[in-house]
Amino acid sequence: MFEADDHDLNLIFLEEELEVFRNQWNQNVSLRDIAKVMKRKTSEVALLVFDHAERGLIKKRDEDVHRL
Repeated sequence: MFEADDHDLNLIFLEEELEVFRNQWNQNVSLRDIAKVMKRKTSEVALLVFDHAERGLIKKRDEDVHRL
């Protein structure tokens, strides 16, 4: 399901990291690029997107920006 990282995921995010994530998301930055900026695994950021989307904390983006 996720890249070969053996699911060794860090799902604890500091408030500062969440702010960076939301800013990047709102600027339509790709998931992979958000992960690079945050120095996180893509799978960690993907789960953060899922969590925030489920809770209505981020808006859906255009289909063409859903690339990894």
